[in-house]
Amino acid sequence: MKRIPAAAAALLLLFAAGCANYRLGSMLPDDVRTVYVPTCRNQTPEPLIEQDVTRAILSQIQMDGSLRVAAEDAADVVLEITLNRFWLDPVAYESGSASTANQYRMSIKASFVLYRHADRSVVAESPSVTGWHDFDFAGDMTSSKAVALRPAAEDLGRRIVSQIVQYWP
Repeated sequence: MKRIPAAAAALLLLFAAGCANYRLGSMLPDDVRTVYVPTCRNQTPEPLIEQDVTRAILSQIQMDGSLRVAAEDAADVVLEITLNRFWLDPVAYESGSASTANQYRMSIKASFVLYRHADRSVVAESPSVTGWHDFDFAGDMTSSKAVALRPAAEDLGRRIVSQIVQYWP
């Protein structure tokens, strides 16, 4: 009977030691609480996607709650995002036809730098983050792309915000 309490105590000690450095919530430094997000730089040939991506990133920041969006002069940090690549890949084809796609994957590749407003020191950065969304081709490609852009931008925003708040000092 003495083995059960000893084993439980050993497991508890092992668990506590393994979680000693664990922290709930944001891993951002204590001085980083507000963020300014300028409109993304669009270096892709796809026009106007920077508007949807910027809106999606702002929305993801607000949903996450680790940072508060602020005006540039009042923000602790600035999040600069560059959209580097936009592309479509066919992912499914019509039955009996290996050349007619009926489903595509929209991908948006970006890089970001999160830096302190006061001294421009880098808090977090990534040279490559990709968000994507699979969509059915319906009607024409322009309409199909317009419908898919919002969820692809939201996925990219989720991935960027996740990398920012999971920053490991």
